[in-house]
Amino acid sequence: MSFLRGSENYVWCTTSVLGKGATGAVFQGVNKNNGEPVAVKTFNQVSHLRPHDVQMREFEVLRKVKHENIVKLLAIEEEQEGHGKVIVMELCTGGSLFNILDDPENTYGLQEDEFLLVLEHLTAGMKHLRDNNLVHRDLKPGNIMKFINEDGTTTYKLTDFGAARELREEEQFLSLYGTEEYLHPDMYERAVLRKPVGKSFGATVDLWSIGVTLYHVATGQLPFRPYGGRRNKDTMFFITTKKASGVISGTQTTENGPIDWSRELPSHCQLSAGLKKLVTPLLAGLLEVNPHRIWSFEMFFSEVQTITSTKAVYIFHVNTASSIKVFLKPEEKYEHLQTYICEQTSVVAESQILLYKDDLILSEIDENTPGKSYPATCAECPLLLFNKNDNKVSMEPEPEMPKFPEFPAAVSCVTRWGALVAARLRDVARRADALAAHAARLHDAARALDLAAAAARRAGAGGAAARWAGPGAAAALAREADALRVGAAALAARHAGGALRAEWDDAVLHAACPAALRLPRRSRSLLERLRDSWQHLVRDRATRALTYNDEQFHVLERITVAESGRRVRALLARAAPLARARHAAIADWTRAAHTVRLQATLLDKVPRSVASAGFAPAKPFASTLPGSRYSPPRPPNR
Repeated sequence: MSFLRGSENYVWCTTSVLGKGATGAVFQGVNKNNGEPVAVKTFNQVSHLRPHDVQMREFEVLRKVKHENIVKLLAIEEEQEGHGKVIVMELCTGGSLFNILDDPENTYGLQEDEFLLVLEHLTAGMKHLRDNNLVHRDLKPGNIMKFINEDGTTTYKLTDFGAARELREEEQFLSLYGTEEYLHPDMYERAVLRKPVGKSFGATVDLWSIGVTLYHVATGQLPFRPYGGRRNKDTMFFITTKKASGVISGTQTTENGPIDWSRELPSHCQLSAGLKKLVTPLLAGLLEVNPHRIWSFEMFFSEVQTITSTKAVYIFHVNTASSIKVFLKPEEKYEHLQTYICEQTSVVAESQILLYKDDLILSEIDENTPGKSYPATCAECPLLLFNKNDNKVSMEPEPEMPKFPEFPAAVSCVTRWGALVAARLRDVARRADALAAHAARLHDAARALDLAAAAARRAGAGGAAARWAGPGAAAALAREADALRVGAAALAARHAGGALRAEWDDAVLHAACPAALRLPRRSRSLLERLRDSWQHLVRDRATRALTYNDEQFHVLERITVAESGRRVRALLARAAPLARARHAAIADWTRAAHTVRLQATLLDKVPRSVASAGFAPAKPFASTLPGSRYSPPRPPNR
């Protein structure tokens, strides 16, 4: 029996299945003329039972759409053995978004940058459909494909237009399509509960599906989850229809138990607090059931445009040894940056010291510079935030070590033990990476603050002391200036001699940085080994029944998974004390640096008193330290 099938220009193997649906399957094939790999969609007998105009609809839609975020149609040909037409499309080698979310690495949702890419590309594809008056009607992660471009970049593309049709904004439709978990409640009531509801549906049903999909992508789980899953259909309908406006998730954890409602994304979600603030209102609008509050596509497109046009500003808050991210709109200015920082850290604008590459951020920009013109930052090169009125450095309490499920003694290919363990280990490795990164940022913070403060060298001992040239200066003021000159000289010498930097180097002499010991790289290596074992277990699960020899290899893979878990946890246990030691060092050093700043501030008092008497002082010493804004006072009018 041959597994090969073909058309005029393409051939495919029925064992190379890329996906299956209610009306057909997609196989990997090749172009007979140039060997180019393609995806071929064939149709089953159920599909052929549909009305002819419905069968032709998918072909017509694919011929109509041409967009980089929609899977490209290559050809529509007749299968040689007379089984009807086949659709030939470009092959998306990255797989579907559903398979990507099934990876243990994405158990808690996609990383932030990847989520934003999905959001941008999904929206662009949907906008093209609406520009052509088309509705998809089966949007879900399984119908969003990952295409790897020749330059290695990623493009997400919409696919599977078997349920799509032309529908203008004001038009309605009656037929039922879609996947249960992503269906609009009105469609769910008719299609799943089989209730004779006299309702028609508009194009905005796609918005609900987009909202469920985006929540799934952001968190790794569905927003509405009754106890028992699909079997509990009535509770599912209750959750989606009875939720209040603004609620974005509802879960039931026990049989007939209460519903846990939430207006926020879960804490385990990998999105930063800054992005959550932007995405949560978007999800609330998409998952709205009140017909008077339902969003339009224009509102959706506008909101996404606002989110994707922001500039991410990475910030390391030294006082809490934590990283935050702020999203500035293109025209927002420095005061907005300060406000967003205050929202996440409670450090008021007047107390913020922001350093960028060893100098004040205001040396790179001014207060009216729009956000789109801010210098680029990243996780490795963030802005450094100090609180000028607080010299305490407190590390956030460590979360509990994730509990790892244990493999049962009996060999079973059904339960996803490998995926469960892999997800927990990925979480542990992520924490180890974060500890190492924070320890490195603490070192950067000490270096930057010291170099920024070293601007005092240029002032010199004489420059720090007030120089005034008024005739007949009082002897008392002269003596005060001499005393000031001595204090300023000593303070400047401390910077010029690199004393602050030397104090930091001494403090961390016995507190090695986890990154320097290559702990993050070792954890990533272990995770790659774990991924290989997980993939073996996934294949065994697909096989279900194992031979004796396969069963022995299955047992060995489980042992490898358990050993990888032990070693990753050991790395975390080693990295945590090192990070705590660095945290203690930066806490002590920050107190010393704050003392230097306080001394400089006190030294400024005499020049200011001199100025109030009518003399013109030079730039005060403290103004050369980070976080200062000095404007020489004007002499009084005489």
